[in-house]
Amino acid sequence: MRDDSFSFKLKRGFGILMMLAFAVFAVFPILWVLILSFRPATQLFVPIWETPFELTLENYSAIIGTNFPFALLNSAITAGASTLLALLLGIPAAFALSKSRLSGKFLASWLLLLLRMAPPVGFVIPLFLIYINSGLIDTYAGLIFAYMSLTLPLVVWSMWTTFNQIPNEVIEAALMDGASIWKTLVKVMIPIARPGIVAAAILSFLLAWNDFFFALIITRSETVTAPVAVMNFVSYASVDWGAIAVASIVLTLPVVPVIILANKYIVQSLGGAVKG
Repeated sequence: MRDDSFSFKLKRGFGILMMLAFAVFAVFPILWVLILSFRPATQLFVPIWETPFELTLENYSAIIGTNFPFALLNSAITAGASTLLALLLGIPAAFALSKSRLSGKFLASWLLLLLRMAPPVGFVIPLFLIYINSGLIDTYAGLIFAYMSLTLPLVVWSMWTTFNQIPNEVIEAALMDGASIWKTLVKVMIPIARPGIVAAAILSFLLAWNDFFFALIITRSETVTAPVAVMNFVSYASVDWGAIAVASIVLTLPVVPVIILANKYIVQSLGGAVKG
């Protein structure tokens, strides 16, 4: 009995130590970047314990005078719009694929998986040629449509899984009460599937928010996004590590409160919990 208790405590202690080690491993780069953002250019690579009081806000004030705030606004507009459009189109599509009796559902699932796993380079060349001929280069619409090639398959695939967890009897009961299919989706299915919708929205937003490849090819000066604008701090002569550290912090800050507030829904969705 004592041996079993000691073995359990040993395993539990080892598990806690491993979790702490992974937490330190994950948090350390963030703390390092945060410290770099407050360090003067002459003290960037000097250990913090040697000059702990050499801190400044010059990096933050300097980045305000660049085009980075404008690029941050572009990222918010394009990521938010692409996520919203992906939800508006993806939720009804996922509902139809999940609850309808279409014969090609198996093929559709593999097509969605292929679109989800395909690298962006497979889309960017035909998109670039189409955009050149249609005048969509360096426009919000062009970047939003490009992002939807990433966000829409993700929304449809994740919401398809969520709707599959909801019993068909819920839909049958709504139809027997006189509700139409569309009203059943809006009034019944979407409230039940709220955790999955929130999780899909957050993951889609993060996917578009952090995108670099599409924005690098499609945008120019008018719609440049924040990940691409970071490249302005790198030149042939020097690298402004302080500005890059500030940009990294600023890119992370808007996402953190959203994830914290929606953490419950994300956990429920990943755990397969759908509450009626």
